[in-house]
Amino acid sequence: MSLIAKIKRIRNQKRLITLEEQGLIKLSKESYYCDGFRVEVRHPEKGHLYLQIGNDSIVDGHYIFEKDSGNIKIGNRVHIGGCMFISISSITIGDDVTIAWDCTFYDHNSHSIFWSERKSDTLQELEDLRKSGDLIKNKNWNVVKTAPIIIQDKVWIGIGCKILKGVTIGEGAVIAAGSVVTQDIPAWSVYGGNPATFIKMCKE
Repeated sequence: MSLIAKIKRIRNQKRLITLEEQGLIKLSKESYYCDGFRVEVRHPEKGHLYLQIGNDSIVDGHYIFEKDSGNIKIGNRVHIGGCMFISISSITIGDDVTIAWDCTFYDHNSHSIFWSERKSDTLQELEDLRKSGDLIKNKNWNVVKTAPIIIQDKVWIGIGCKILKGVTIGEGAVIAAGSVVTQDIPAWSVYGGNPATFIKMCKE
């Protein structure tokens, strides 16, 4: 490991300790946290628990909370590769879930689908960056649609998948590599593609 990598690792560990001391995240001591594990709370609210991770899990990835309302809860015996989770609503992951590398979980649209409501987004971001260095300090979240993501127990999500807002993936389901999930997935089924469609059942 290079000196720069070691410095970044130490800084990240200090940030995690600070977030725990502030009560903003709760990380089980019985789980393993990879070097790439990062948590970013952009507008922290005192007393709000943003991230909770259960026991006996292996956790990597980047967890971003863009609003004070975001929440991510991860269960027990979960393995998460180098993924990205972006939350202003909630993302819930059950027990015994396996999530491969390069997946993205996004519980909101980020922008309005209507041009009249998003036409000033970039200029507002630029102004906020110049004044405060905070890209979304004055973002208008009122026009951004959001809905919880729920990943039930025993799910396996393959490499490079995108899981979008409002989706529930049922118990034991398998999502094929590279899929984009835009609708609920039944329990014990295999789905794949963009958008993900039914392939077969996987109930033993």
